[in-house]
Amino acid sequence: MTSDLPRASVQDVLNCSFTVWYPLFERYSIKSVMLNLTDDILEYLRSDDFYLPTSANEAMDEMRRVNANPSSDDDDDEDHWSDEDTDTTKKISFPEFEQKIKDVLDQYEAVFPKLNWSSPKDARWMISDNRLKCTNLADIFLLLKSSDFITHDLCEPFKFCYDDDHSLLSTIKYVLVLREWSALQPSKEFRCFVKNNRIIGISQRDSENYYEFIGSSADQIRDNIIEFFNRNIQNKFPSTDFVIDIYRKNSNKLYILDFNPWGPMTDSLLFHWPELLNLSTENNNEKPEFRYVNSQNGIKPNSYTQYAMPKDIADISRERDLNKLADVLASQIQIQNNDVDSDNERNS
Repeated sequence: MTSDLPRASVQDVLNCSFTVWYPLFERYSIKSVMLNLTDDILEYLRSDDFYLPTSANEAMDEMRRVNANPSSDDDDDEDHWSDEDTDTTKKISFPEFEQKIKDVLDQYEAVFPKLNWSSPKDARWMISDNRLKCTNLADIFLLLKSSDFITHDLCEPFKFCYDDDHSLLSTIKYVLVLREWSALQPSKEFRCFVKNNRIIGISQRDSENYYEFIGSSADQIRDNIIEFFNRNIQNKFPSTDFVIDIYRKNSNKLYILDFNPWGPMTDSLLFHWPELLNLSTENNNEKPEFRYVNSQNGIKPNSYTQYAMPKDIADISRERDLNKLADVLASQIQIQNNDVDSDNERNS
């Protein structure tokens, strides 16, 4: 890491943990539930072996059975389905934890999962509609086990900190965060860069698309965000330098999505970190610079292109269980087809 880039401390990263900021700003954020991750669950999530807890696997297997022979009854189905078709080499379950997840799903119907810092957005290809909308145990565990972002949270959250100490990993209280699912519009998400408790820059978060309305409403959007920040967030977050993602539903309704460390471990989107350092030394009385895609030609390349295919396939050297992964992919395709058939039946 070069000297002209900011460097966050371990404490700054810890301050951005969901366990820290959500209790402070719950009223301004999306409803969420935190479930503690025990040592056995953490060991499972850190393992390179790709397999699901028994209950999640059984749910997927049942869906496969239905799709494989939908017209047959249970007895006939057993004649065509043997134990050889399922992975019996790995068996694990977390009954209490899984029940807590089911209870949250009963409450919210669908959830968006993440850990202390990251969401598994690099693994959304595992879900049939390519979103992070989870409605069952299998969806959640598939995302968690397939995501490199989750692996980073679990194995090296302080990797880019100037005072990184690997022994601190054992002190982290890891949680699974289940956020009530909301179909947020990417065009209304904005990333704010905060230096010395003052917003110095705002970027359109979805830098891969052009939204005409942003340009025509830029001044109002910036003013709304500044007002929301100054009234509800300024001087209330533990760090003085940080990055915050805000969702602007309309001029009167803004929500906090997440906090991120001030530094290159956080995507600067339409800025560059050296630029942000320069902005932080400019006149404090000026309004923050607001950057957005102002034409189709200004679209930034997709930063998640490398995650279009799973790490398990792209990096063969890691030697994960590709046969099992292929089996999971096939199951997901069958689930998606079944969902389409169900929709057609409802609409007929």
